[in-house]
Amino acid sequence: MMKRINITDTEKLAAAIKEAEGRATARTVSVKEIQYVIEEVSKDIPKAMLHGTKVYYDGAQHFPNAYKYRPESTHWEAENVRGRWYITNIYRDTCPNRGKNTRVEYNEEAKQRIIENASYCYL
Repeated sequence: MMKRINITDTEKLAAAIKEAEGRATARTVSVKEIQYVIEEVSKDIPKAMLHGTKVYYDGAQHFPNAYKYRPESTHWEAENVRGRWYITNIYRDTCPNRGKNTRVEYNEEAKQRIIENASYCYL
């Protein structure tokens, strides 16, 4: 298990990605991609409400049934601790054959905020 890395520490994050990916060239991630996913997960929710929220990214893609190799992708996990996002794990593993590649586990407070935001709209 790796030491937590703040997603704003781009140098340490880039080094951890490079170490995990080695010489891999397909289905890789970048610091900017990780930051983008975290930004999307955090959208419209105050930082204080995100404590304990976790993100799991596995780089999933849809492959044709005829694809005969075992594709790998870079996976990463992040957790929000008191309003700050930390990467808790980066590694290479089998790339799932599906369309969605990110799973978010919001805490109860964040879930409530999402429901509140979805319960009205402006036209």
